[in-house]
Amino acid sequence: MHSQRRGALLGSLFSICIAPLASAEPAMLRAVHALDEARGYCLDISGSGPTLDLGAPLQAHTCKGQSPIDDQLFELAGQQLRASEHDRCLAVEALELGAPLHLRACSDSRLQRWRFSDGRLSPASRPELCVALAAVRGEPWGTPRLVSPAYRRQSLALAACEEAAATRTAFRWLSPAELAPSAADKARTGMPHEVATALAAFGHEFDGAIAQQTAALYASQPHVYEQAEIAVTKDLAYGPHERQRVDIYTRARRPAEPVPAIVVFHGGGLIGGSRGATTNVAEYFASLGYVGVNGGYRLAPDAKWPDGARDIAAAVGYLRDHVAEHGGDPERIYVAGISTGALHAATYVFRPELLPADAARAAGAILVSGPYTFDFATAGRGELAYFGEDRARWPEMVVTGNVTRTDIPVLMTTAEWDNARYTKAYAELFHELVVKHGVTPRYLQSLGHNHSSQLLSVGTADQSVSSIMVDFIERAGNR
Repeated sequence: MHSQRRGALLGSLFSICIAPLASAEPAMLRAVHALDEARGYCLDISGSGPTLDLGAPLQAHTCKGQSPIDDQLFELAGQQLRASEHDRCLAVEALELGAPLHLRACSDSRLQRWRFSDGRLSPASRPELCVALAAVRGEPWGTPRLVSPAYRRQSLALAACEEAAATRTAFRWLSPAELAPSAADKARTGMPHEVATALAAFGHEFDGAIAQQTAALYASQPHVYEQAEIAVTKDLAYGPHERQRVDIYTRARRPAEPVPAIVVFHGGGLIGGSRGATTNVAEYFASLGYVGVNGGYRLAPDAKWPDGARDIAAAVGYLRDHVAEHGGDPERIYVAGISTGALHAATYVFRPELLPADAARAAGAILVSGPYTFDFATAGRGELAYFGEDRARWPEMVVTGNVTRTDIPVLMTTAEWDNARYTKAYAELFHELVVKHGVTPRYLQSLGHNHSSQLLSVGTADQSVSSIMVDFIERAGNR
């Protein structure tokens, strides 16, 4: 009989007509209406695990889809709403408007007697009062690492049932199985059809015009995080040149433990581009609880080979000395670069003889479609400006054929719609690492993507690239 009643209760997930039960298995009690939190608000004890605060007022908090969730499990037994895992009962501070909710040692007090009917939770002796969420937007709160967007919380208090908005006083039971985990390291795809169609139409061609059109495609794509979640400190100098700057992004409420830092370097053909092009990447990693960093570097002709790699080394050195001030771990600094940013990062990673003797060492590198070598006969303006006019020296300057260090973990990517300039360069470098040096870097072919869409997708619903990057960062040190 009990299982039938339980099944009927959970089978009507969107009904607000919930009769009181004599007993029930622990479950999550959520607001019927999503309000400003698509995952829903659930009755919640402040904190979690070692930070659990049984003395704090109860709150409404994003319904959690990951274990443990015992801070959101309650059961209705008679007129008591119990948090059985903690041997406490729901109590109202006073039987009056605005009174907050608490957990107290279970007793026969009137303050612990509840009536749950028609989706409304009311003191048994004051049915005209309802538990209600505050009529304000929730604030980011208590989000573990690798969950994005950030969890949110709302305050709870008694309100007049007829005066309070019905959207804020309606509750229902929720099965934990109803929620999927919100872990960022679970690989998922979600490229919108119209984006996939447009990228495929560009084909393997890629130039400045296609780069602009690709950026326009992503300009309207919603992010999975909100700007209010992110704090930023801009224009931190790691060198005297105006482009030797980093912007540091963190989640507004930082994790307690030091976290990895990821510094991303833009592309631009050696003579163009800016760190503003990868803001979404730094923001997304910050939203996960990491330290996200946008890195700039000097451009040719002001910079000459191997200044790009030396700028990356200088930026890593600056972060090694200062990232702890932002909650980062100086021993877990990862560099990421796209296109020529990947070229500079690869030079930094694989050719330490070109760097100062005291150059800081990264924990790992993510190389996104870099031109690690090129056709010397058809080199363009950027290569001439950076590598110089003496083409006879160019074979000694590129990455392929010149690898001297292989002990830094590396993730390499190319895009399905990359052209041969990038796929051939990747293939040559990968072959050298495997055949000559006996190491096998991780590799991702970004399906459906072109050269620039790989990083533009980071922070959107399409996690096909970002999930692999997160997986690499989380596991690189354990390989």
